[in-house]
Amino acid sequence: QKSGSEGIKSGVENVFLFMQKEKGQINKRYFYGRNESRTMPRIAFIIPYFGKFNPYFQLYLNSCRFNGDLCDWLIFTDDHTPYDYPENVKIYYRRFEDIQHLIKSRFDFDISLDRPYKLCDYKCAYGLIFEEYISGYSHWGHCDADLIWGRIRDFITDDLLKGYDKLFDLGHCTIYRNTKKINEAFMLPLKGVFRYRSVFGNSENHSFDEEYNDSINTIFLEHGFTVFTGSYAANIYTKSSDFRLTMMSGDKRSYVVEKKVKGFFVWDHGRLIRYVKSNNGLQETDYLYIHMQSRHMENKLNSYETTRYKIIPNTFEPIEFASINDATFNKIKRKHWNLHYLRHRSENLMIKIKRSVLYLRRQNDQHYYTGL
Repeated sequence: QKSGSEGIKSGVENVFLFMQKEKGQINKRYFYGRNESRTMPRIAFIIPYFGKFNPYFQLYLNSCRFNGDLCDWLIFTDDHTPYDYPENVKIYYRRFEDIQHLIKSRFDFDISLDRPYKLCDYKCAYGLIFEEYISGYSHWGHCDADLIWGRIRDFITDDLLKGYDKLFDLGHCTIYRNTKKINEAFMLPLKGVFRYRSVFGNSENHSFDEEYNDSINTIFLEHGFTVFTGSYAANIYTKSSDFRLTMMSGDKRSYVVEKKVKGFFVWDHGRLIRYVKSNNGLQETDYLYIHMQSRHMENKLNSYETTRYKIIPNTFEPIEFASINDATFNKIKRKHWNLHYLRHRSENLMIKIKRSVLYLRRQNDQHYYTGL
């Protein structure tokens, strides 16, 4: 029951894709020559992004290019900057108003979506909202644009994709099985209440896409879906000028932050590696991705240097040596002096001041209209 075919050239081989519908689900079958065949999953990451991308967005795209064996990225944006988009990154030029209209059309009640940041609460609904764009994929996901990817295939294996309905529990990268039941799971009741209606119905951000505060994760667990809660991410702690990793605690109620270490990251032809030197010697660890957490990063790379470079606070720049070992490690610059922590605290203070002013204005308006 072939519904379509697509020729894909890989090296000297022609690989033919047949999309096969079985029991309402679309399976992708790749045929390698006449005798060998196997079913392969494929992931579509969905990214609505409005405004200008960060200064290192081309590095992000380059890291996507090295993962074309498993993933596509579907980007909806109003940024028309002429980036060098890989074949596995599909760009759709849309206004924020277009996405507002699309999302509002999916629900039979009034939703709140007055600013792009509110999209975070809708991430777990992307499988329904963008269903026309992901019909040919076994899985879909959402992720942030302030990442640099490593080798995704080294971490997201076929067994992992087949074994869980949902991979990961934080908003900067989550993957879902692409079925109607999973894509509509966010609408299931939580403790007898339809949580999504209250989240979508007001303008506040509820972190509905992540963590465990009456979020999509608690809905999945309450209804017996399988969730992989491990992490392969290098998630950079925001409240430090150094690169210190942070992750959720074992009980998923808080975050833990590592102590300061002597190290740096290197992106090398698709691999994302962290080199750390301690009393135990030089250690090398691969990661699925590094998440900059909206950190202001400077791109000091020329185009010919973008296949191998180091990532340190707060720059992307050429690595000094072709080989990293005990002899060269200490000669490699591991940090630039920066004002990240001060900038971060100042930005948070301004946000709190604006919220307080807005709250006072609302209170004054209420007193005026009620005559109090």
